[in-house]
Amino acid sequence: MSETAVERVAQTLREDILTGRYRAGDRLPSERELAERAGVSRSAVREGLRTLAQLGLVEISPSGARVGALQNASLDIVGHLLDLHDVPDATLVDQILEVHTHLFSSCVRMAVIRGSDAELHAVRAHLHAIQHDELESSAYLEHLHGMVNGLVDASGNFVLRLLRQALKLQFWDRLEAQQDISVRMPQEVLAPLAHRLDQALEARDATSAAELVFELMSDHRERVVKLLNAEQARQLAGRVTSHLQHLFDLPAAEPGAPS
Repeated sequence: MSETAVERVAQTLREDILTGRYRAGDRLPSERELAERAGVSRSAVREGLRTLAQLGLVEISPSGARVGALQNASLDIVGHLLDLHDVPDATLVDQILEVHTHLFSSCVRMAVIRGSDAELHAVRAHLHAIQHDELESSAYLEHLHGMVNGLVDASGNFVLRLLRQALKLQFWDRLEAQQDISVRMPQEVLAPLAHRLDQALEARDATSAAELVFELMSDHRERVVKLLNAEQARQLAGRVTSHLQHLFDLPAAEPGAPS
């Protein structure tokens, strides 16, 4: 059985579900019908449905497969939802960043209380580095992730480490790949907050550190969502303009044809 065939079945059905062609509770076509549509074997369809069941998008029973409730799906669908459009959906990104802001501010509190001096010193080194104006974007992101990973490790919470990795793979890697959306904070916003955060880490002031991270990430969230909304509006305007040009770019009437 071709793995590509399985992936093709899973991708097609996943997009049909996430875009609303099939809704929660809908019965999916039979394995035979799906196989005929995709030009694959029934065994490929069966494996593709199992893949979707692992994501929580499909419920399989002896009577067939039905679409599950989206809110019961696994975190792994976040990346697929973001991939539905050229520009990630601003509302979804806002909700992800909202969760990330609360989660990470709690992480910082735990890191300050539990982390060793060496761990916090390494975090502060990354924090100092991201404040340099001349730092290239790739180096900025490297230090930013180094700081976050260091704080997560210092928290001593294994589940937080798993969530951090899931968010990186499902969300941050995709957001950072957007060429028109910069995740870099302007220095006039970043520098004063980063300086105060550094002082809080040095003093092991867990409450202040958590509050400063919450403020910093809230500013970041607002900026990213604004950029996404602007880019989505720009793309929509471009599609509308292209459609209008297509409508009015009519071929010239032939001589003698009725007007």
